[in-house]
Amino acid sequence: MKEKKELENYIINKNIDLDKIVDDYTPYIKTIIQNMVNDNLSEEDKEEIIIDTFFILWKKYKAKYCINSLSSYIAGITRNLIKEKLKSLKYTIDIEKCDNLTEDSNIDILLQEREETNELYKKINHLKEIDIKIVNMFYYYSKSIKDIAKELQISEVNVKTRLHRIRKKIKKEMK
Repeated sequence: MKEKKELENYIINKNIDLDKIVDDYTPYIKTIIQNMVNDNLSEEDKEEIIIDTFFILWKKYKAKYCINSLSSYIAGITRNLIKEKLKSLKYTIDIEKCDNLTEDSNIDILLQEREETNELYKKINHLKEIDIKIVNMFYYYSKSIKDIAKELQISEVNVKTRLHRIRKKIKKEMK
């Protein structure tokens, strides 16, 4: 993983650069998941945890939540989401792997964040079919804009524009 950075390093013009955080921290999150669950979760469940982690981080930033250490906060969110997923699937995990949980381990907060994530998924599912494909390819499969454009046979500018409009629309609807 790249050098651990604090949240201030990802702020541009008072907005969080979530794309950069996703690029920098996805391998870190994958390592946490692998260390905690090995092969107890499907690839889809693992990807859902990754997406949910970044969504919760984004929501906390928008709510002006104080995040002291970005890497520790991301690790805490990820561990809590893993425990929640395993619990829903009736798996058990070694509690030693879950030590150093953050103060956000409160189940009420986690449930609220899960509801917000579900709301986000609903908003995405109401988009046009091509926009859903673009969102899935970009966020879920981590494909580059160039690869998405090639696969969907549209221009890179079109992909970028659609992503921008999708984020803007969902951000507006989520408020």
